[in-house]
Amino acid sequence: MLRLNLASGQGGYTLIELLVVVVLVGILTIPLAIFTFQGLASYQYLQDESNTSIELSTLSERIAKVVRGTTGVVTAQNNTLTIYGYFSPADSVVDEISYFVSGNNLEIGVTTPTGTAPNYTYNPANETITVARDDLALGSTPMFTYYDSSGNQLPNGFATSQIYQIGIYVAANPNINRLNVPISIATRVTLRNFKTNL
Repeated sequence: MLRLNLASGQGGYTLIELLVVVVLVGILTIPLAIFTFQGLASYQYLQDESNTSIELSTLSERIAKVVRGTTGVVTAQNNTLTIYGYFSPADSVVDEISYFVSGNNLEIGVTTPTGTAPNYTYNPANETITVARDDLALGSTPMFTYYDSSGNQLPNGFATSQIYQIGIYVAANPNINRLNVPISIATRVTLRNFKTNL
């Protein structure tokens, strides 16, 4: 029978014994590898979920801050909101700001005014559009909902002058292979310049 001698004068291991050891080590390693990969997948899932939640919360707060200080509502639809407001804290003049859904994208258009106050004009050719998110997963839920001064949701056909609160809903799924359900954030903003209880 074939024996492998490790050193002169010492007994060796047969090839079959070595093969048995290799097979046993392999059998013991497989569950450990599966456990490790499952642990990494769970960690990645939680990391994706946490990152998306933080990003959506930050985005929602940013939109809410701009909307809260609006000086006027131009367009109010389910997935499009155009307002006059200060998009950046450094702005000294009122911009025309549009939030709109295009496919899976949330896009933000900002048009700075031309002319002099109070006769500003907003040329659509001057609009700068940026994509805030490219993984929206709103489903059938509208991004914007509108409420009157009593907190009741406005029915279809309302006038923009009736809006006192705006609901903002954002949902995203950055990795449909990892996240089974989209992460969502919902908030409602009272328009500061439209309050009636001052």
